[in-house]
Amino acid sequence: MTAQLPETDYSPLLRTDFTDDAAWQVLLERLGRDWMTVLADRGHQGLSVPELVGLVPEGSRYPVLVVADGRTFSADERSLLLIDVDEEPGRTVRVAPAAVPSVVGNLAIRNRTFDDYLDAVDGAGVYQLSDGHRRALAELQGHGRAGAPPGVARAAGPVRAARPSRRGSPVQPSIRRPGDAAEPPSPGTPPGH
Repeated sequence: MTAQLPETDYSPLLRTDFTDDAAWQVLLERLGRDWMTVLADRGHQGLSVPELVGLVPEGSRYPVLVVADGRTFSADERSLLLIDVDEEPGRTVRVAPAAVPSVVGNLAIRNRTFDDYLDAVDGAGVYQLSDGHRRALAELQGHGRAGAPPGVARAAGPVRAARPSRRGSPVQPSIRRPGDAAEPPSPGTPPGH
């Protein structure tokens, strides 16, 4: 029996295929490590989607598991499998490496839904960044908060309190935009925080 995944601040990147260590290292360099928790545990080798979902701790804060599986290492595109563990656990979508940080970040702050990405896959069944998205990301470089996942813009100003996910756990806070009505503080939070 494989141990439950650790609770982390970022969605885990799980390696379930161990056939190509050099390709794994290239993939990690390409993805960057600021937005994820890397878990390259041979105990995850060959696990199915339901088995991986079963490893997610109850009340987890991350919306998806990012999986480097056999297709990741056998296809030129190097797409990763994202597994929904929040909205409808077990649904999957393949995502191009360049899009993974943006997809994970937008799901974490609930700026987009899993369905948004399922509806936007290309003919090969892989979600790719649009040209407009690539331009927007290029403009945002250097303007995000330190430590924020690449491709996730952070608005200046106050942030809303975390809200529960459908699994009953808090998720990362969403962004308060100018003109939003003020929300009362969370229970136990001093006024002004």
